[in-house]
Amino acid sequence: MSIRTVGVMPSSKIAPVQTVQLMHRKNFLGRYAGWNKIAWDYVGYVQHVRRPQDGDSVYRWVGDCAVCSNPPTYRVYSVAATNRVLKVWNTAAGVIALLGLGAILLGIFAPVDNAGAWIGSGVGAVFLGLTAIGLAIDYFGFIGPGLSSSGHPLHRLVLPDDRDLSPPA
Repeated sequence: MSIRTVGVMPSSKIAPVQTVQLMHRKNFLGRYAGWNKIAWDYVGYVQHVRRPQDGDSVYRWVGDCAVCSNPPTYRVYSVAATNRVLKVWNTAAGVIALLGLGAILLGIFAPVDNAGAWIGSGVGAVFLGLTAIGLAIDYFGFIGPGLSSSGHPLHRLVLPDDRDLSPPA
């Protein structure tokens, strides 16, 4: 099974009953996958998690790992709370990127003494804003171990690649 790490997920995929895939790392040491590459194998189990109602407090969900006796715990947010976080995150990231673009243009076209500093700061702000937008793409309202794309944790929680998996009625 493959792991989805990057991809645009519209907010319509954030559902009251969220279909997730809890992945467990199979190998302790990375296996050789070619020159200068190490691969990690995960086995995944599809699970359906009911989110809290809008306005309710955060729900603690313990993943059901069929491989080990140490299941991870996640905080699950409601659909409205998840959409609010995404809206604020994307707005702030967009504003930072636009301010950086403005600083670049000011450094290029305006007669300022430290044009290089304006351009450098602008490039940094644009990079920061685009990075923040990229991080917000994978957010789906769950907080806990194995959600970032860095490292090779024992457990990962991802959205399944097969979007046709529907929760039970």
